[in-house]
Amino acid sequence: MMPTRTRRLVLQKAGGLQGTFSYMAFAPAHGVGAFVAINTFDFGAAQKMAPVVNDLIAALAPPP
Repeated sequence: MMPTRTRRLVLQKAGGLQGTFSYMAFAPAHGVGAFVAINTFDFGAAQKMAPVVNDLIAALAPPP
């Protein structure tokens, strides 16, 4: 995701296979990253992973 006034540049990847969902994102210039995975086929929970991780990264690497 391109940087904005409230977020640094974030690289991200989501995936899923055989009932497991994962999401990882990091702000490469700031040494901040997060990975989360769930092993239950819960599409609603999988959709909520990205905003939670992105908000965490925004809090740990705030823009200037």
